[in-house]
Amino acid sequence: MLRLGPKNDAFFDLLEQEVNNVHRGAKLLVDLMENYTDVQAKFDQIQDVEHKGDAITRQVMEKLNSSFVTPIEREDIAAMAFTMDEVLDIITGVADRCVLYRIGAPTPEIIALSRAMEGATAELVKLVHLLRELKYDKIPGLVKNVKKWESESDQIYRRAVAKLLNDENANPIYVIKWKEIYEKLEDGVDFCEDVSNLVEGVVLKNA
Repeated sequence: MLRLGPKNDAFFDLLEQEVNNVHRGAKLLVDLMENYTDVQAKFDQIQDVEHKGDAITRQVMEKLNSSFVTPIEREDIAAMAFTMDEVLDIITGVADRCVLYRIGAPTPEIIALSRAMEGATAELVKLVHLLRELKYDKIPGLVKNVKKWESESDQIYRRAVAKLLNDENANPIYVIKWKEIYEKLEDGVDFCEDVSNLVEGVVLKNA
């Protein structure tokens, strides 16, 4: 790794674009769940955001392949880009399942999980935008906030699944649908925590 000044800022620019895009996807998911109308149009918006995220990830990889020097280790740049892309893929996958499975109406639990995702990605925006400074003092508090959202999403998920499985009158297909959707979205918040850990590790190595 060599740090040769401002010309390397393009990597930070791309990572910031990517995390902003992930957060936009999370906000669109909350809007879908809180106001479940025009579902196909809202899903299309989320899918457009995903396509933009895929394009940003490709730009990151192309630049890594063509750059002799990088501001931080190239493996760290790739890991952050791919993990953020995974978060956005999960957001899109959840919205897609809601459409395909014809859920009818969101549950309070999926709304709560979507809000947790939005909260976690909002913290990621702050974290990734601090990357270019490579200063550690502001990082721990933001990482802690992401972990709080992950812990909250885990609790919501466990209560939601327990509610499904403890309802003796629930249609088994209903249970299968919602368990899969809950699990996927909770996994997405887990990946947000992974991104925060990657950022923290990068800053610790380079501070």
